[in-house]
Amino acid sequence: MGKGKPNYKKKAPNYKKKVQPKQVEEQILNDELSVRDVDMEETLDTTVAVPEAEEVVQPKAEEAPQPEAEVVAEAAVQPKVTAAPKAKGSLSDKWSRFRLTSYWRLWISIPFIVIIIAIICFGAYAGQAGAFEGGINIGIDFKGGTIITTKLGSSAVENEYDVYYDIIESAISSEEIAQQVIDYATENELASNLSVQAVTPTINYTQTSGTGEDMAIVFKIDNISSAFDNSANDITRYRNELILDRIATDINARFSEEGITNRVYVNEDITSQYIGASASSRLLMLGGIALAVAILVILLYVIIRFEVFSGLSAVIALVHDVAIMFCITIIFKIQVNAAFVSAIITIVAYSINNTIVIFDRVRENNKIAKKMAGDAAAVNTSAMLRPLVDRSVRETTLRNFNSTITTLVMILIFSIIGTSSVREFGVPVIAGLIGGFYSSMFLSPSLYILMKEGNEKRKAKSAAKKAAAKTKAATVK
Repeated sequence: MGKGKPNYKKKAPNYKKKVQPKQVEEQILNDELSVRDVDMEETLDTTVAVPEAEEVVQPKAEEAPQPEAEVVAEAAVQPKVTAAPKAKGSLSDKWSRFRLTSYWRLWISIPFIVIIIAIICFGAYAGQAGAFEGGINIGIDFKGGTIITTKLGSSAVENEYDVYYDIIESAISSEEIAQQVIDYATENELASNLSVQAVTPTINYTQTSGTGEDMAIVFKIDNISSAFDNSANDITRYRNELILDRIATDINARFSEEGITNRVYVNEDITSQYIGASASSRLLMLGGIALAVAILVILLYVIIRFEVFSGLSAVIALVHDVAIMFCITIIFKIQVNAAFVSAIITIVAYSINNTIVIFDRVRENNKIAKKMAGDAAAVNTSAMLRPLVDRSVRETTLRNFNSTITTLVMILIFSIIGTSSVREFGVPVIAGLIGGFYSSMFLSPSLYILMKEGNEKRKAKSAAKKAAAKTKAATVK
């Protein structure tokens, strides 16, 4: 200020001049110049005059002018106000210098560790159950089962829910009924290798339905495995009839003790709905088709919006998210049913959003680097692309973290206070949210770099072969 007004006639930097790729690489690596959420392309196209603050702090700037490559980089990635320097050694400083894609082996190995744990748990559960299908807690939506509905009215269900729940559960788990089923199967030569464990059904989950006088307690239980039952499921149907009779007898006895004149009757107040394996397999097939179509549409969109390698890495990350969700359901014995399929589709749609945000930032930063270097081929080299992708991930970290954590908190609350059917949806979604954040931040960028580097090596080999062929042809002539 003591020297008067700054010289505004000072010649602006020549943006059209080609900058050496090495200078651009050094500038990309200088992450302290990065400020999030700056419209980089718009800033690049604006001619920036030498700011007055620079004249004050560095009065001898004209004697030792800044290299032109650095001026271009500052105009491309810095706003007009320079951010405060980060404390050296702080967490944010370490994160700003973290070379994320350089640790791709670690990011790829972690999902494999989770998969190995799931395989071990699957083997342990299957061995404990004595059947291969025992390794996964498959709900009746996919393997068939029986829905038992006991209509008691709102006054009984709301005031004495635990009492009637225990009565129904006791009837379902009765060893006496199991022994009657074994005797029935032996006498009618339907099966000779039945055990109490094979006959006693597993309760998948319970819930209430209806209102007023139609309010009921609903139990969903397994059918007897096809390994023990015949094709007509005669043993399962006979067992279900015995269970309904026992429920009616025990509830009416309870009514008599309480002086209640009402009675419940089988096939009127107490009903069962049998779901066969064929209907379940059709539902499973439709769920798989819906998931495959969703992933295919996402792949096409990302390829059109960005490029082939972005689309492939995004889809691999989505498959990773589904695999992690499935592994968590195996490890913690979460039921696999229609709600699980809904959770998968939810996570596929949610996770791809974070991945698209990162690739969009990669594309914008790539445009800026190409304009600065004046050479698109130089920017696509691994030495230039790795720091550019790392920078793009760091610039979108806060946004992706905030969007994930806010959703995670709400789903976690619903899973804690909700019913069993809500938890069956919420727990897989929680696993998918965590896996989706991991894949979008660490896995998909690393896969993208690996694919780009592999493609670069293939092009180099192809060019070398062509050059060798030309040289050989020229020598022969």
